[in-house]
Amino acid sequence: MKQTKRQLAIMNMLQVEKSCGITDLANKLDVSDETIRRDIKEMAKYGAVEKIHGGVMLPNSALEAPFLRRLEAQRREKQKIAKLAASLIVDGETLMIDNGSTSCYVAKALSLHRDLTIVTNSTEVARDLCARNSNKVFMAGGEIRADDCASYGPTAVNFARQFATERAILSIAAISADQGFLDCDLSEAEFKRAVLPQAASVIVVADHTKFNRPGVVKVCDFSAVDLLLTDQMPPMSIVDKIGRDRIIIA
Repeated sequence: MKQTKRQLAIMNMLQVEKSCGITDLANKLDVSDETIRRDIKEMAKYGAVEKIHGGVMLPNSALEAPFLRRLEAQRREKQKIAKLAASLIVDGETLMIDNGSTSCYVAKALSLHRDLTIVTNSTEVARDLCARNSNKVFMAGGEIRADDCASYGPTAVNFARQFATERAILSIAAISADQGFLDCDLSEAEFKRAVLPQAASVIVVADHTKFNRPGVVKVCDFSAVDLLLTDQMPPMSIVDKIGRDRIIIA
């Protein structure tokens, strides 16, 4: 495949961002959305890129794809929620941040904050916040999972229990009016449960697709969470359980 200058530019941006939206590419390259779609279609035909809803990403192995697709799903909503979360944090705070996709966007939104102390099990979060603005980052040990490059298991859980922080910022897979906050993976839920009692304030960041969505493993009841940051008002069955004053809409 002989790539045009524009297609090479798309590849260069993907090397940095890993995934990009159609409109973002069109704006940066000063062409129409349709032109970008034609480029992507041709590039995908030869395996250079992978088309996703509303955008494009670099090809990935079967193990890598699930987490990257979670990062891309509801990307704009997650970025709005992340910006709201960052606005609540002041320089010098101590934070625990997990490896959920929305939490990773929160780390990016904190890029201008200074003197933060971060405890995390996420290499993505650690990479975005370490060696920046005099931040200090503590990374949990244990087994590093291939899918999301995060550490889980007893070592990571025990590591989290050594710290006491001002806030914890957690993503969540599902919010059920009947069962509270849920996850789909036992090891992820165990890490979140270890974090909860170590933080003075717990913030859950979750977009509207998580409302009344099936979950497998219970993380905690509504009473364990101080704030829910989301992009839409939850159903009243959830609002009644968590309380309107503990919900902030981005």
